[in-house]
Amino acid sequence: MADVGSGAQLQIGKETTWGTAVAGAKIINFTSESIKVNADKKTEDTLIASTAPSGKDLMKLEVSGDFSGILRPEFAGYLLRLAFGGSDTKTDNSPVTGAYTHSIPLVGASGTLPSFTAIIDRKVAVKKYSGCKIDSFSLEGAAADYVKFTVSVKGKDEATGTLASLSALALQSFKTVGASLTIGGTTYDAKSVKFNLKNNLQDVGQTYGSGVYVLEPIHGQREATVDIDLNYGSDTETLFDTNYVTDTKASIVWTLKSPSVVTGSTNYTVTITMNNVAITSVERNVNGAGVLVAKVSGQALSIGSTEPVVATVIDATSTVY
Repeated sequence: MADVGSGAQLQIGKETTWGTAVAGAKIINFTSESIKVNADKKTEDTLIASTAPSGKDLMKLEVSGDFSGILRPEFAGYLLRLAFGGSDTKTDNSPVTGAYTHSIPLVGASGTLPSFTAIIDRKVAVKKYSGCKIDSFSLEGAAADYVKFTVSVKGKDEATGTLASLSALALQSFKTVGASLTIGGTTYDAKSVKFNLKNNLQDVGQTYGSGVYVLEPIHGQREATVDIDLNYGSDTETLFDTNYVTDTKASIVWTLKSPSVVTGSTNYTVTITMNNVAITSVERNVNGAGVLVAKVSGQALSIGSTEPVVATVIDATSTVY
């Protein structure tokens, strides 16, 4: 009997030890997923005549795939902590009493990216995937739309799972209505913004002791980039002259809000701050009779002690992520 995707569920929980599965802690508002276990089977080399290969022996098991969805306040900070990896610096009663500000940078070069367990109810079966680390993470927000995310993971194994009993999502999703974008302190009227973070997970491979499983992957040098579409105007020319054809770096601050409020008039907020951004592309061509759109790209750099990228979350969570 066939089934439908409506009603499927995805939960994630941060692990204490890589590869040791934990229960779900957050429901993820997902729209699609492709997480799967990959089995590597090899055929023994032989010169013995045979009408077909004599066997396929299992040599390796590993997990990979992605999941996408719409960002919601209930899990935004949790997901950003897993993606960025750095320690959460929490400020109580900020920006107002009853709200909490979480500041999450990228994990250091010699630090360890946190891992998590993903539990997926596919209606026919519930599966859990342990040892998941985020290989890449993106946030995208077009004007008059919701803020969408995509997470790509590498993990250890698959097993039968059980969903935890968690409260249903009740807060409103993040959207671009009320969002803002500044480049070098100047506000730009963006049409769409896409932030990409690549953790560049390195495959450590297997040892005799690890059996068919791969060892814990480690992150490489991170790449944080941004692609922006905006109406072409004089501010685009200023950006071109000031930052693109020179070595001058710029800061980019992208602020997103949910209509739901933490307390009073303070909305749930996510801000991505990119520092020392090299503007790598500014396109402002005439492609037709309609509205002229400029395309700007940039990459955050690690210069001195300034963090290249920091995610700031304002919510009602009183503990660190």
